[in-house]
Amino acid sequence: MSSQSTLFRILPVVLCTACLTPLSAQPPGPGGLPGGPDPADPSPPRPLAPLSAELKSVLDDAVALNPEQTVWLTKQRDKVLLRTQVACNDCLLEMLCYNERAEKAHESLLWIRAAPKAIHMALLATGAKAGSPVSFTPEFVPPKGPRIDIYLHWVDADGQQRREKAQTWMRKNVSRYYSVPLAEPPAGIEFPFLELRYDPYNKEILWYGQMTDDQKKTLLAKCDDKMYQAAIEQFHKESQPTPMNAEFVFTGSYTYTIEETGEKIYAADSGYVLCVANFTGALVDIREPSSAADGGQAWEAWTERMPPRGTPVIIELVPDTTPPADPPAKEKTPAAAAASEQTPANKANVPGKKRVP
Repeated sequence: MSSQSTLFRILPVVLCTACLTPLSAQPPGPGGLPGGPDPADPSPPRPLAPLSAELKSVLDDAVALNPEQTVWLTKQRDKVLLRTQVACNDCLLEMLCYNERAEKAHESLLWIRAAPKAIHMALLATGAKAGSPVSFTPEFVPPKGPRIDIYLHWVDADGQQRREKAQTWMRKNVSRYYSVPLAEPPAGIEFPFLELRYDPYNKEILWYGQMTDDQKKTLLAKCDDKMYQAAIEQFHKESQPTPMNAEFVFTGSYTYTIEETGEKIYAADSGYVLCVANFTGALVDIREPSSAADGGQAWEAWTERMPPRGTPVIIELVPDTTPPADPPAKEKTPAAAAASEQTPANKANVPGKKRVP
């Protein structure tokens, strides 16, 4: 029997027995949004939305690794496929995907019915090696690990099968205030006007959200003060949607022990599956610094590019399993080069060293 056949006979059993109790046997997690699980429903978890023939074909060359059949590994062991659904398509983001037991439906694009450890072990089966989570103290150290390219498969409103990079569903957060110092309120404008505000205490002018070209034109016509005009130009430029360009990495989360009980907890079980804000418990994180503070999130859903809540989506995880390159050899100094050329006998006579009898 080949090693590959053995893997696919054993791995599902290992995952089913070692990766926590099947979620179908656990109480449904909070969520509350139409796309996610209902925390008020005491009945068993609702059935997952059915997959179309197009999405089923994505799983044709893969094997299910968990009881819920939501974590799949391709027979070539080069990709992990996750069966998910849209949780939110108009929110500030901390997650690309969370597991349904966590309270993340209001800050994640997708949700999955699976133990995070099953996804972790599936990634290991591809040959990927987990790195290390982000660290915040005593100083910020970014998450490390092999790059993971993430693609999303779904069927659009026209019945067309789509495959896009996950980053295309996210953009720089523009649902926030922008501010510019301004000593005096501009003459001729009664505040608030559109989304424009003036703060007399901090002496700054503010704008909320994305500014359209028409809004910019209207605002520029209200006052010809140069400082005001520069502020409007800056608000317009900074508030335009910018696609996400962050890189996902396999950090692997971590395990900790509860002292009172000795129970070991896998941190990603708190919902930190595929993250777009840096968390120490993340299974997969982004390499770039990204805040999870309320109102300070770096990314938001790009609603116009997404399907409705509840839409089935297959996530395709493609880890980079290329071994890291060896660091370049350091050029030897003349003294180090001379020392390396000495014979053992000569080294014993180097000045300052005691000769061993």
